[in-house]
Amino acid sequence: MFRSTLLKQQSTLLTAAMRPSLFRPAAARSVMAVRGFISQPPGGIVGTVNDPVAIPPPSKTHGSLHWTAERLLIIGFVPLMVAPLAGGALNPVLDGTLGTLLLLHSHLGFESCIIDYIPKRVYGPFHNLALYALYAGTATALFGLYQIETKDIGIAATVGKIWHA
Repeated sequence: MFRSTLLKQQSTLLTAAMRPSLFRPAAARSVMAVRGFISQPPGGIVGTVNDPVAIPPPSKTHGSLHWTAERLLIIGFVPLMVAPLAGGALNPVLDGTLGTLLLLHSHLGFESCIIDYIPKRVYGPFHNLALYALYAGTATALFGLYQIETKDIGIAATVGKIWHA
């Protein structure tokens, strides 16, 4: 082949390779399409630099009280996790308490993830949809724990059977 023909082919390939759509994966394009639902101001700033920051109203479900309640929940796990290992199966009340605390701990963790990664100001109704799905899943899991406790051998004994299987 002639050198001029090769140069033309290389420039065509180079032009095709430099298209921005090739560098942006399909998943990123679909996420960018979803973000267009709620228009955001540039930089996420509303007002001017001289406007005071809006202080949110106080809430008992946020802040240090919420954090303290979560830490107490975690501390409550310690004896409930050690007891089945030390002495075998728990009685039904402690076994149910272990299951309920574990479910509550998981619910609070997933709720924090939803609040952090699916913010209402960006995703709008999808934030509420994710929270409703979490509440439905938690209620279903609570019903399942109730069934295991009342009609089966309990959570600690079930985990023990799976562990020794």
